Amino acid sequence: MNVSFFDNRRVRQVLTVLMLFGALTCIFPPFHPAFRWWADQAVFVALGYLLAALFFLIIDNARLMFVCLGCSAAICFFKNELGDAALGTKDQNFPAYSTGFRPLPCNCTDTIFLKTDTPDESSKTR
Repeated sequence: MNVSFFDNRRVRQVLTVLMLFGALTCIFPPFHPAFRWWADQAVFVALGYLLAALFFLIIDNARLMFVCLGCSAAICFFKNELGDAALGTKDQNFPAYSTGFRPLPCNCTDTIFLKTDTPDESSKTR
């Protein structure tokens, strides 16, 4: 009897739910240090999903492969929309969300104060 472990319907369903839960927890972490750590390691989690997709490709299980690719893509798209200094995007003009990939607090020492324009000395004499 040649039965593969991943060909069982219930095993596929449980793995799919766990993978989706892991991706959503990475994108929208609850307020707990363990989940915050998981969200901080989002790049490595996305790479883990890619490696899992490669594994499922090798064992010829297309359904779980596409679930892994979808989870990795969702994490990458969300990470790209937020912008991250670790990835090389230094532009901090992104909106701050209340959940997911919590940005570092703003350093308010580098604020810019606008001054009123005063006319030059040369313009007063003319």
